[in-house]
Amino acid sequence: MFKKISQSFKDRFNKTKTKIYQKNIRLFNRIIEKYPNNSLAYTIRGTARRHLGDFEGTIADYNKALELYPDAKTFHNRGVAKGKLGDYNGAIQDYNKAIELYPDFADAYGFRGDAKDNLGDFEGAIQDYSKEIDLHPNFAEPYYNRGHVKFKLANFKEAIQDYNKAIEFNSDFADAYCNRGVSKGSLEDHSGAIQDFNKSIELTPGFAEAFYYRAISKDKLGKDQEAIKDFNKAIEINPGYSDAYFSRGITRDKLNEYSSAILDYNKAIELNRNDAKIFRTRGIAKGKLGDYEGAIQDYNKALELNPNDPDIYYNRGIAKFNLGDFHGTIEEYDKAIELNPKYANAYGNRGAAKGSLKDYEGEIQDYNKSIELNPNNAKAYYNRGIAKYSFGDKTGACHDWGKAGELGLTEAYDNINHFCKK
Repeated sequence: MFKKISQSFKDRFNKTKTKIYQKNIRLFNRIIEKYPNNSLAYTIRGTARRHLGDFEGTIADYNKALELYPDAKTFHNRGVAKGKLGDYNGAIQDYNKAIELYPDFADAYGFRGDAKDNLGDFEGAIQDYSKEIDLHPNFAEPYYNRGHVKFKLANFKEAIQDYNKAIEFNSDFADAYCNRGVSKGSLEDHSGAIQDFNKSIELTPGFAEAFYYRAISKDKLGKDQEAIKDFNKAIEINPGYSDAYFSRGITRDKLNEYSSAILDYNKAIELNRNDAKIFRTRGIAKGKLGDYEGAIQDYNKALELNPNDPDIYYNRGIAKFNLGDFHGTIEEYDKAIELNPKYANAYGNRGAAKGSLKDYEGEIQDYNKSIELNPNNAKAYYNRGIAKYSFGDKTGACHDWGKAGELGLTEAYDNINHFCKK
């Protein structure tokens, strides 16, 4: 009941603010009509338009205000409006001008950092956030923003340090706890990450992302059922959360619940049809259920979206192998190897396909390459042993089976007992 009253109050408050801004626009229309060279009137009308989301109208008013009187704050505000329209380069030009007029304009550095971040200039963004911190050392927001950029650069330890400072200056900063948790998870500190997600959820019980990332960390710790509960909660809060469906599917897949996993992948695809990895992962699940034709259809779609992913060709090769299409299998692994010449498993699987076509020499060559790339690949030694035996090299076969057994593939000892001790 309280939430409904609170929301009702918020709606009335927002409606009142809208009316005030609309009233201000009408008032300053009259003032500008009477005093067309009043720069402040254009600035105030532009600000009212900005609050109403009319960013093009905002920029037009700030243009006129700046023509009449160049002012650092107006340049800054015009930059904000340009940023809202996605014109980050134009926004940066305005922030540059604001800083030129007022070198200690902390907000201009912060917003310029945001614009640079959006353009992928992460080092430039960090420099701007650092300058904002120099000017406002006790504000949480610039530390948070700088931490976010450092996270993008995979500087997780430095990101955590910045999130620590953000939390020091704002102990109720739910987003900072959540992002610090994600950073800890990236460093495999999933227990520490979960503590941060717990705090984030305590501060903001409807924080879907915190439930989602807590689920990821629980999954990493082997707490599969707890992870699924958190994915469920994230989806309950945000029914359009594609990543949550996808990740819940992966957890269910690990539990051998392939049909349930596919249902989750279906929903993830319904919400996001442009992510190749979802199609690829659904294809793998279909393959585990023996639906190789369906798997291939998913791999085909994944390749439409990402034709340069060697893993998709690799998995489509597995499906074709299981359908007995060995020539098609070899073509898939050829492509996977072309894209990733160090793909050890692709060489191994291509070798198996060649062996099925009785090309034992080619099979052995592929196993040689697979072992060269991954000397601890027990399966490659085992299969090379079979190929050598088929090729008449009993001594080489027995040696390979012995190596496979040493690496933990105990079934290799059965071959040794059966074929090598006569």
